[in-house]
Amino acid sequence: MRGTWFIWPALGLAFFLMVTSPGFGQGATPASEMYAKAMHLYEKRKWAAAKEYFHRYLAEYSDSSLYITSLYSLAYCYQQLKDLKEALSIYHKVVEEARGDDAFWAQMAQKRIASLQ
Repeated sequence: MRGTWFIWPALGLAFFLMVTSPGFGQGATPASEMYAKAMHLYEKRKWAAAKEYFHRYLAEYSDSSLYITSLYSLAYCYQQLKDLKEALSIYHKVVEEARGDDAFWAQMAQKRIASLQ
């Protein structure tokens, strides 16, 4: 699993962009644009900027299917910024809120929690 922290959110972005592309009958939405911007910054390892976009995304689109994915990515940004207290708090929130298809993120968050404690 080492080194896969980066791949899974990127796959989520690829899927999200695919299903919101014009080929699927929908144009880019403000939600997809904000998520794409957050992920672009995340992939560029611009943790502080990505963190801000994830906060905005989570505040504005709390009912999104990418809520838990975004929450996990936000926690990882905090981890990279060395704010381990906030990272742990958000990872715990991922574990508490992840259900169904998001169970993967709960497992990943539990691994992060264990590695940080």
